[in-house]
Amino acid sequence: MRLPLFVVFLLSGLQLLAQFDSTGHSITCWSRDTVTGIVVPPPASIVDGTAALQTRFDLIFTDSVPPEAEESIRFAADVWGKYLQSDVPIRVQVDWLDQGDDRILASAGPSTLYRGFAGVPDSEVWYPVALAEAIFGEDLNDTTDADINVVVNSRANWNYATEGTVPRNRIDLASVIFHEFGHGLGFLSSIDSTSDTTVSIGFNDRFIVYDLFLETPPGLSLSDTIRFPSPSRQLLDAIIDRLEFAGERAVEENNGELVPLFAPEVFDIGSSVSHLDENTYPAGTEDALMTPSIASGEAIRMPGPVTLGVLFDLGWPLRFDLISAIREVVTGRLKVYPNPAYGSFTLEMDEVVDPAFALLYSPDGRQVGRQAISPNADGRARIGIENLPAGVYTVVVPDGHRLFTGRVVVL
Repeated sequence: MRLPLFVVFLLSGLQLLAQFDSTGHSITCWSRDTVTGIVVPPPASIVDGTAALQTRFDLIFTDSVPPEAEESIRFAADVWGKYLQSDVPIRVQVDWLDQGDDRILASAGPSTLYRGFAGVPDSEVWYPVALAEAIFGEDLNDTTDADINVVVNSRANWNYATEGTVPRNRIDLASVIFHEFGHGLGFLSSIDSTSDTTVSIGFNDRFIVYDLFLETPPGLSLSDTIRFPSPSRQLLDAIIDRLEFAGERAVEENNGELVPLFAPEVFDIGSSVSHLDENTYPAGTEDALMTPSIASGEAIRMPGPVTLGVLFDLGWPLRFDLISAIREVVTGRLKVYPNPAYGSFTLEMDEVVDPAFALLYSPDGRQVGRQAISPNADGRARIGIENLPAGVYTVVVPDGHRLFTGRVVVL
């Protein structure tokens, strides 16, 4: 059994925090030269209002955003907010600019990348700020700064309504914003063009977390800098041949198959790699949201299981099913002492109603221990760790639909 990555990311101790301004790196999305009347509806629990909001989006509109567009943008934010489970509000700045080409719809990306924050196992990997804050559990940037920047093309022929079908000559704004938020949340690679024959990967010689899951057949990781130096022709050849996302949960949600990504024969700056393959997930399918383009008359009101799987692999705490949600993870609420510990430690479970067993997970997500527990009168239980090598471990205690977690350093 493997522990969900958003729990694994709790494992490391305090590290040196580093920040990288990524405002110049965004993903651009285009309209498709076709017309459809296809609508992928939202889950019934969103329609009837029974799905609870889990994560708040704070939207910052520039003066150029027309008032009639704001409702569509809020609608997209609320849908994402019912899937994501972060205690930290996500701040999004939305701008409305003439892009000079009505085929361009919008672009988006994280405002800042962070590495080395508490709770992340690899201090050398960049995380988009909204994801970093979800893992860390607190704001990392200034509370007045945006986490995600979105620029919408004022030239597009927008549909502002959020219910029913979309006119066949209009582009659905809510769908496009829903898509752009996905990029800001972390559905994006650092791969960029350096010349006509080479591309690079990484910021300041370090990968963004999405990059770690990129593979080209037969299972060759693009994070292998020996095989794929950056910048290089070898890296370019890999991403215009066949490219796949190899995250465990995304593969599971894709019926056990690696997830095909958008990898056209000519590298498309700001679009290649950071989208799902259009042919694999065409309009009308439940995973069409994060493909590189949308048609007039098309509407998408759900992220789709594969997209959720990708975000889950990156580290997002989220719900896959808004009716029967996966267990809520309550981080850092198990009290462990002594900590560091040798031989055993005591687990204090003030908020756990009905604990039956405790699980221990190693830094790579493997379950390395399971112990039945029967707390004494003051809610405490002893956990033996005699056979565990030194390291930092996550402790998990299931309790109904919740998972309580803590961290212990084994000496």
